[in-house]
Amino acid sequence: MPKTQGYESHASEYDQWFNENPEIYQAEIEAIRQLLPEGKGIEIGAGNGRFTKPLNIDSGIEPAKAMREIAQAQGLNVIDGVAESLPIADKSFDYALFITSTCFLDDPQTAYKEAARVIKDKGSIIIAFLEKNSELGKIYEAHKHESPFYCDATFYSYKEIQNFLSTAGFSDFKTLQTVLPESLENAQTHDILSGHDKGTFIVVRAEKQ
Repeated sequence: MPKTQGYESHASEYDQWFNENPEIYQAEIEAIRQLLPEGKGIEIGAGNGRFTKPLNIDSGIEPAKAMREIAQAQGLNVIDGVAESLPIADKSFDYALFITSTCFLDDPQTAYKEAARVIKDKGSIIIAFLEKNSELGKIYEAHKHESPFYCDATFYSYKEIQNFLSTAGFSDFKTLQTVLPESLENAQTHDILSGHDKGTFIVVRAEKQ
């Protein structure tokens, strides 16, 4: 069962963090954009379109009705569905995008295999997630029960995400990271670095084999 209860009852509050942290939000958008391939994409777990629209993606899947309706009101083609059983024909898109949605999935492995099914041969998958072993990730984990959005979340490490993707038939990994710790020398929180070993917000791109 999709973990949508918090998003159904608190949809109007979802944007608050992004509005209060515009530099970090823009860094997350830019980190994704730098790894985004050309072609027709779909966001799986599109929410209210907070990332879908600025990334110029017009198609999405979202199981939470309250969030989906907000996205649809912006003109986005966001339909009802779950990641583990996508209501989409084989090889319909050039890439699939998961932005902080993996932590809400019942079965990430199955979801990534479904993504592989709906993207074309040599297509791409992009996963943006909160690294559970980062400084901030550990804080999120410790306090997730206090959040209406993350109380049911399961956070993952880069290694776990990579294993899910490899098993689903993806390879050739590229990574970027942002939301950096304040303790990192000569770096701002919203800087974008290569790799996945320092930041909280990690973006992974992999190619369908």
